[in-house]
Amino acid sequence: MREITTAVQGLAGRGLRFAVTALDQPVAGRISILSGAVAVAVAGLLIGLPVKPVAAEPVPYVTPLAPQAATPAIESSLPLDVAFQVDFSKPMNEATVESALTIAPPASVTYSWDALGQILSVAPDPHWQPQTDYTIEISTDASDHEGLGLTAPIVTGFRSGPLTSGQISATRTVDGLAAPTTAFQVTFTRPVKLATVMMRLAIDPPIDATIAGDDPTDSASQVFTLTPKAPLATNTTYTVGFVDGGLDAASSPLQPVAPMTITTLQAPSVIKVSPQDGTYSYDTNQVISVEFSVPMDEKAASAVSIKANGRAVSGSTAWTEDDTVLVFTPRHSFYLGTTVSIRVASSARSAGGLTMAATVDSSFVVTTPRSKLAGRPITGTKIPWTGGIASSSAPWHSAEMYYLALLNCTRTGKWVTSTGLCSTQTHHTLPAQPALPYRSDVANGVARPYARELAIRNALTHTLDGTTIHTRLEAAGIYPSTYGENISSPANAKSSGMISVEIFFQNEAWDRGGHYANVMNPRYKGVGVGVWQEDGRTRVVIDFVG
Repeated sequence: MREITTAVQGLAGRGLRFAVTALDQPVAGRISILSGAVAVAVAGLLIGLPVKPVAAEPVPYVTPLAPQAATPAIESSLPLDVAFQVDFSKPMNEATVESALTIAPPASVTYSWDALGQILSVAPDPHWQPQTDYTIEISTDASDHEGLGLTAPIVTGFRSGPLTSGQISATRTVDGLAAPTTAFQVTFTRPVKLATVMMRLAIDPPIDATIAGDDPTDSASQVFTLTPKAPLATNTTYTVGFVDGGLDAASSPLQPVAPMTITTLQAPSVIKVSPQDGTYSYDTNQVISVEFSVPMDEKAASAVSIKANGRAVSGSTAWTEDDTVLVFTPRHSFYLGTTVSIRVASSARSAGGLTMAATVDSSFVVTTPRSKLAGRPITGTKIPWTGGIASSSAPWHSAEMYYLALLNCTRTGKWVTSTGLCSTQTHHTLPAQPALPYRSDVANGVARPYARELAIRNALTHTLDGTTIHTRLEAAGIYPSTYGENISSPANAKSSGMISVEIFFQNEAWDRGGHYANVMNPRYKGVGVGVWQEDGRTRVVIDFVG
């Protein structure tokens, strides 16, 4: 075989050489010679290939897969206007699926398919019945485009959701009261048409207002705002209601909407200026207080001006009684015969953002007592800074003991002066009482911890976190027959701060105000005093027990 191959290859080589040298022949002859040479060469190559038999192979046959379907997890609250979907594994013959589908309880529905014909949406017409369990079954008669039916029936279902509900609220409130500039909103769980809301939303007393939805196209609005065209009246109760009935955007009935009743904020006013207008004061260091009808923005202190004979008086201010009382302590003593004027500008703003209706003016005269002691200096015993054992749990115990001495000076029928004297020249309107002993259990367990919380949280209230003096005493295991509490926020925890607290309470003697009445209450048999200072804020808590 090798010899034959070699010979053929040699022949082929000679033929090619012959073809090359024959290029000088005429064109027709050259083409003929070249074609023959190529044919001889190809024949030689084919002779040299090994011989391999060719066998036919069968074409594989794939059995078509029958369609299947996947349904979403059972819906527990399908919105009343939302379609239920079935997802098939391959494109389906839509007509066979729709004819093979049943729903119980019976409902009017429409069908729609995705572009591939694999996802069927079963939509209510117009809506599902609320809170109803529906069962959907598709039999094996449903087939794909090749005529293959489902491998097994499809049984699925869902629970429809509730009717569309709504809730009414005010947009601007302070401690449960509405600002006069508030608007009102009704918020639905599903879209509702603006026309439905405009026909059914009402406010009493009636006001001129506009109503708008949160979707300008009015196709998906769920929040509707009723905006008054003018501020509401202050200290007035308004009821915003929604008349029963109506349909949501899917033509499903609306649940009844509960009405909302709310009172607007009260505009601030001055209840009392102390000392009273037109009175005399025998204290050249008279502390001045202004009591407001509502809690105030602490910046309202700038609206209060004090003048002595027409000249501005410098001093420090502090808020007490839940920011309803402003206390002014003059920096320098007043001269005898001085007329002190107090002006509260109408710009004084409440915590709710309202201002007063008018400016308030008041004045008093600093003079000597008009009695048999007239012309004599006020004398008395200097109340000492008694000291005390300070600790990390009672770092201002000395101030607590000093205040106790001030309190008992007043309680026993004497009078605390601005210089710390316990004077017999008084302005009492209630009878003297025995001095109160110090109850360390009340101080350690109730008064001081509460003063600490008030100082840390910059608060001044008897009901922090919903507690009361009663619940705080009980939490400490103290169960008195009667109890009371005074709180204050002096400028410091020094003697001057404690004196300002007691003088403020004494200034209520003229009308037997609550703080003064607590100091002089004969039913109290003991007292705990707590003083705490935090970040420059001082709080004093005095808890009386019977």
